[in-house]
Amino acid sequence: MTVTILTGPPGAGKTTVAALLGADADRPTATLTTDAFYRSISTGFVPPYLAGSQRQNEVVAEVIVAAASAYARGGYDVVLDGVVGPWFLPPFRAAAAREGWDLAYVVLRPGLDATLARATGRADAELRDPAAVRSMHAAFADLDDLEPHARDTTDEGPATTAAAVRAALEGGAYRLPVATPDLPDDDRVDPPLRADEVTTLRAFLDYHRDTLRRKTAGLTAEQLRTSLPPSTMTLGGLLKHLAYVESNWFVEVFDGAPATAPFDTADWDADPDWEWHSAADDSPEDLRALFDAAATAADRSIDAALAGTGPRSGLDGTSARESRRPGEGAFSLRWILVHMIEEYARHNGHADLLREALDGATGE
Repeated sequence: MTVTILTGPPGAGKTTVAALLGADADRPTATLTTDAFYRSISTGFVPPYLAGSQRQNEVVAEVIVAAASAYARGGYDVVLDGVVGPWFLPPFRAAAAREGWDLAYVVLRPGLDATLARATGRADAELRDPAAVRSMHAAFADLDDLEPHARDTTDEGPATTAAAVRAALEGGAYRLPVATPDLPDDDRVDPPLRADEVTTLRAFLDYHRDTLRRKTAGLTAEQLRTSLPPSTMTLGGLLKHLAYVESNWFVEVFDGAPATAPFDTADWDADPDWEWHSAADDSPEDLRALFDAAATAADRSIDAALAGTGPRSGLDGTSARESRRPGEGAFSLRWILVHMIEEYARHNGHADLLREALDGATGE
């Protein structure tokens, strides 16, 4: 299946050309327009070219990708028309890699004077403001490596443009590469098949830590804060959450020490899920450094317990703090290690799904 994105500034002729491409197609074809998805927002709509529309636009893009994917899975080619700038392409590329369909990107780009005349002269158009039209035309003026995907339609009518675009698509033009990104080399700790209890438990904990590092490697801040609806979970949130869990169980509960930064100053009463939500404001470097620091601090606690003597030594050693549930008492180090492995195993399953949805990358 092929999903063709037909885009460009207002007045470029996208909707008319898309209709012609769909009507004359040799294969079953669905034609979608981004305007219809924006019109579905009954309350809280923000014009997509204005400040404050970013999150709305991201949600609409997710919905459009889902619709295009559903048609493609059903055996339909898709022609999508709308103002889809290069900044909206990542979710389409990820879906193409994940679903196995071809992705074509065509920018209809008449000159500025022609764009203004067409856009402002349409009585039924929703966007006729000259300043907004100029701004959106400028957004497509310099496409860098996507420049070969642009077609000057200044002197073309819709039928001529549709015929030329159809011929180019049939010849393989305008295709976007959607190769699945490679995860980093798998250098995770490999738990031994036969070892004592301490070695086995610590090896599996390290294995799961490395798995989360691998699943979040190479991602941008935007990717790390992207969720997969209906969940609000993000990969950045997972990094910060697991850093908090490590710190809480080994430093606070087992050692009885104060919470480490930044968890010591968080307003947990105002936001019980503070670590998940605040991760969106952290850089990838800060999130990874926080996670690594928490794992290192946890290892120091484990090392000290295993090397020590007394009631808090060894796997049977008990935590300085007791369970918040009455009558349960303290936790053994063994219980905390097994619980941490279970916590990571659950969340690494989430990380698998989130990473594949982001860029199509897969791997255990």
